[in-house]
Amino acid sequence: EDMRPPGLYCAVLVLWVWVPQGRTEVLTPPYFNLAEGRRVTATATCGEDVLGPELFCKLIGVNTDFLNQHDNLLIQGQVCDHCDPTRPDKAHPPEYAVDGTETWWQSPPLSRGSKYNEVNLTIDLGQEFHVAYVYVRMANSPRPGVWVLEKSADNGLTYQPWQYFADNKADCVRFFGVESLEPISEDTSVICEMQYSKIVPLENGEIVVSLLLNRPSANDFFNSSSLQEWTRATNVRFRFLRTKNLLGHLMAVERQDPSVTRRYFYSIKDISIGGRCRCNGHADLCDITDPNDFYKLLCRCQHNTCGPNCEKCCTGFEQKAWSQSKHNKLFVCE
Repeated sequence: EDMRPPGLYCAVLVLWVWVPQGRTEVLTPPYFNLAEGRRVTATATCGEDVLGPELFCKLIGVNTDFLNQHDNLLIQGQVCDHCDPTRPDKAHPPEYAVDGTETWWQSPPLSRGSKYNEVNLTIDLGQEFHVAYVYVRMANSPRPGVWVLEKSADNGLTYQPWQYFADNKADCVRFFGVESLEPISEDTSVICEMQYSKIVPLENGEIVVSLLLNRPSANDFFNSSSLQEWTRATNVRFRFLRTKNLLGHLMAVERQDPSVTRRYFYSIKDISIGGRCRCNGHADLCDITDPNDFYKLLCRCQHNTCGPNCEKCCTGFEQKAWSQSKHNKLFVCE
């Protein structure tokens, strides 16, 4: 069953702005979920790099039926469990965030140390794509309090922010600067979003990020080098900075009370990244698996172009210098 929210489809509708209408000479491959089955790494994971299983407890209240069904513990009135990488039903590795099932990745609880507020989860896309939206569904934790969605266009050497997230204006300014509060004015504006850092829901919360919505060139993607560059990514990183805490727990978290800090961590059940191959307007399919790299897809090039991204003219069709094919400047190698 597809659990993605109506909001996601609103974000996807923006994509239709991006899809060329009528002019078949500019070819574009279809959108798909770039995240599924990709290489995923985390800087820290619950139950890993510790001796024995790691205890965590949930913020959500006690439900007797739930306890009976799910082999959970009840400690001081809290629903608790262990992360244990040696048991398949208790392991929560990074790849579980993109496997398309009900399993999830989970970070260490803050009872291991307050430094685990800061954890990175990184998806290696394996090649360049144009990304249109990112969708996240949490598991047994609230959505993060403060974090950054980042992208790399150089295979992870450097990262740039795509969007900031915080619960209020003060945190936006404190973590990301006052300019993060300004509305989108350029294709590359980085804004601070406040609607996705609320404590409720305590579990299964959703985050939807459109990288095209309200961008000045959203209606003219192929003629906008800045928007093409803005959406281009080889890696997507979730840089978490601070968990979202219940107001009544702030003091206890500060003094590292384990009965409270064991209830704070990040957990992600599903990440979908909507995008498509970068084929420079010269392919409408991107379905060839690179024989040298199982993770890499190659454009099915037309217009006498060649290369993984149709980025050059084929041998014998080099009378003029290669170019992207755009609506206002169609191009075919001759």
